[in-house]
Amino acid sequence: MSSDTKTSRLGRVTKNDHLEYWFALPAILILLALVIVPMLWSLYVSFTNLNLTVSGRAVEIIWFENYANLLTDRRFWDSVLKTAYYVGVGVTVQFIIGFAVALIMANYTDGWLNSLLFTVLLLPMMMAPIVAGLMWRLVFDESFGPLNHLLGAVGLPEPSWLSSAELALDAILIADIWQWTPFMILILYTGRLAINEDLYEAAKMDGASKLFTFRHVTVPQMKGVIAVALLLRSMDAFKFFDKMYVMTQGGPGTASELATYYNYILGFNEFAMGKATAMSWLLLLFAVVLANLFLLILERGEGGDRVV
Repeated sequence: MSSDTKTSRLGRVTKNDHLEYWFALPAILILLALVIVPMLWSLYVSFTNLNLTVSGRAVEIIWFENYANLLTDRRFWDSVLKTAYYVGVGVTVQFIIGFAVALIMANYTDGWLNSLLFTVLLLPMMMAPIVAGLMWRLVFDESFGPLNHLLGAVGLPEPSWLSSAELALDAILIADIWQWTPFMILILYTGRLAINEDLYEAAKMDGASKLFTFRHVTVPQMKGVIAVALLLRSMDAFKFFDKMYVMTQGGPGTASELATYYNYILGFNEFAMGKATAMSWLLLLFAVVLANLFLLILERGEGGDRVV
């Protein structure tokens, strides 16, 4: 075969208007195999009475019975409300602390000090959640934990953090804030550095106060970054499971039981796979609705400009 013929064929292949679809085909097939097909299968299971503890019973389609049972289940709604509290309070505190630290680092530190601070601040985020949960379980231990030892040393009460119905969820919340606030710092610090310094110089020349500059320069310029940071952390917190499992396993009783843990109980303790998959789809629906509401609220900034 002549070189001219090979060149001609190669030219026809590279000029194919649909060549990009052939390159995308392997990724599409992998996506179908690993994501789409299991999701469709779980959707089918959610409409059945599948329970692995009942042998010999034929799997039957019961349509929306699993969903109806969950929506009238008080324990389900309690776990959802605890999840809403966990996400709302946890992400809000992480954002406030993260924003404050990011602004301080961007405005008042630089060079080797910034590198040192980032090294220290990012250590919790690099730690495996299970390891962080075990560490905080020891910290909150009411008998020999260092926290109660310090509280007792200064004459303060020594609460039963993880065995108290009032404090167990807040103890887990503290551990999660400690681990994931650096994530907020990292994103917000990067967003602050992306602001053109000429805006601050102009505000300074006009005699604007620091509060006025923060409200009318920093926040408007960072709205897109803020929206992304809040959305990512909210979605991640909505799926929270690991540290709670290690620290309290939803206890005492159901005091710290989030929706993800109740879903785990249905699937891997009671083996009610139909009901468990139905709950998974309900939680997915809640997450999608909340994410879209969140984006709708943050969609427009001052003067109607889009934020994201």
